[in-house]
Amino acid sequence: MRRRDLHFNSLRSFEVAARQRSLSKAAAELGVTHSAVSHQIKLLEEQIGAELFTRSSQGVRLTPSGETLLSVLSESFDRITNTLGKLADTAGTASLRVTTTPTFATRWLVPRISAWRSLETGINLHLLPTLDFLDLDGGAADVAIRCGKPPWPGLTSELLRPINMTPVCSPSLLKDDDLEDEHDVLNHELIHADIRGHALGEEWKMWLTAAGVSPAGALQGLSFHDPSLALQAALDGLGIAMGYLDLIEPVVESGRLVCPFDLVVKHYFSYYFVYPTTRAHEDKIRTFKDWLISELPQSGE
Repeated sequence: MRRRDLHFNSLRSFEVAARQRSLSKAAAELGVTHSAVSHQIKLLEEQIGAELFTRSSQGVRLTPSGETLLSVLSESFDRITNTLGKLADTAGTASLRVTTTPTFATRWLVPRISAWRSLETGINLHLLPTLDFLDLDGGAADVAIRCGKPPWPGLTSELLRPINMTPVCSPSLLKDDDLEDEHDVLNHELIHADIRGHALGEEWKMWLTAAGVSPAGALQGLSFHDPSLALQAALDGLGIAMGYLDLIEPVVESGRLVCPFDLVVKHYFSYYFVYPTTRAHEDKIRTFKDWLISELPQSGE
């Protein structure tokens, strides 16, 4: 086969679908439709005369031919990504693609961008806020600030700081003096955030257990897939949400949110700076990591 016969859209579609083990997830990452990904993979299979996936109601699985092709493409795309990054850095246009949650980006990172720019590092940040874990090894982003619990295969995770949480609400909910005791939260609408990695309402259960409160039955209330929406619901007076202290400090200081109780509980998740282990030597990654550490108050402060 000659180089001019290569269909790069088909190769890229296959690589993402094989890595994600899902045509739907591949379509989401590539920003195209499910049928477009399926069409590109079909063209590739017709070109080489072999099936790359076996399809079933449970999803897709790689055939031996698919496994062979994925190994070659993954290595090739990684080399291309790293080479392009080095060329851009050499040309004085270094950039760093940073993925994190929309809440962390909005409440913590974006307000500090001016401080980053004042360092005049020559590194341009490109923020990719998402609730999904973008594939760093596959080049979807360079680094991540993740709320979770390692390990993540193929990636180096460095602790930034623990997460401490406490209930927060609008000052309007306190006017009737009906939040004098931790048990009183059960008389209000609880706001839940659908945090990746644990069951809905688990954060509230962690705090209530620490407070010595045992609710009768399942916890009810409003639930949001995006934690930033849960926080906004609290700001709008719709109920009581669980707040991460590092992220809510500005709105608490402004008086828009209040912490009705002194009890603060340490989450079993923490903030981590995450990057591909193979890229630990890159100056731009080390520079950004060092800045993050300097900006985040450390445990015990």
